[in-house]
Amino acid sequence: MDDVDSAELVSGLVVVSSRLTRALRRVIGNESDLVTLRALGVVEQYQPVRVGHFAQGYLCSQPAATKVLARLEEAGYVLREASPGDRRASQFSLTDAGRSRLTENRSILAERMEPYFEALTPEDRLSVHRALGLVSQYLQDQHPVDAEEVGQDDEQADR
Repeated sequence: MDDVDSAELVSGLVVVSSRLTRALRRVIGNESDLVTLRALGVVEQYQPVRVGHFAQGYLCSQPAATKVLARLEEAGYVLREASPGDRRASQFSLTDAGRSRLTENRSILAERMEPYFEALTPEDRLSVHRALGLVSQYLQDQHPVDAEEVGQDDEQADR
């Protein structure tokens, strides 16, 4: 095979991503833990992150983002600080406890999901590893959540 249609590739990624998400949900077994893990992952990716930027990355409204971040702060997983660019706005970063919780949950997921991938040949594992790197790099370079796009809406939501 010399090439794959990009629409077919994207469709395949969507299907696999959905299946993987469902598998992870079964592994975690607790929706609350999954919500926390997902939220901590967004904070980790964009930290320090303001409310509006978090809402875009988490795919929720700004009021919902405010509630999620408040729960994470109350649990000691994130630290709220004044934004250096606008002291009236807040930004959030992971605490040591938040980083630890994220690492612990990711380790549990990896441990429980690993058996599914042990059956792959070394060549197939290498191919999957390369593909993950390509997708990860693409998302990092092209992800629609960008600090410059947040602008005024983010500043107003953080006040």
